[in-house]
Amino acid sequence: LEIGAYCGYSAVRMAAGIPGVKVVTLEVDPVHSIIARNIIALASVADVVDIQTGHSKDLLLEMPALCTRFPDDKLNFGAVFMDQKGSRYHIDVRLLEEQGLLSPGAVLVADNVLKPGA
Repeated sequence: LEIGAYCGYSAVRMAAGIPGVKVVTLEVDPVHSIIARNIIALASVADVVDIQTGHSKDLLLEMPALCTRFPDDKLNFGAVFMDQKGSRYHIDVRLLEEQGLLSPGAVLVADNVLKPGA
């Protein structure tokens, strides 16, 4: 799971670099979502990357219903890359835990770059 797709670069790197992985990426800005979709398609990883547009506070609550492209018995994530507004990290981690979306031993990575594209 990636929270904060921006232009899709991280999702492309994860999808291309980890064979068999399925990436779900969330982006609040609709324009950035469109750019990310195009970059992901250009990189030929659209079959394993699912982009959801909206705010993490809403999308994380709806995650199992949104991720029907990757049907599993139980949706959960072994890794989460948090690349959104830093003040949301603790709130989104709590939502992930409450929704049962984290696998046991899940890895959380938080990016603290303050400017998009830096």
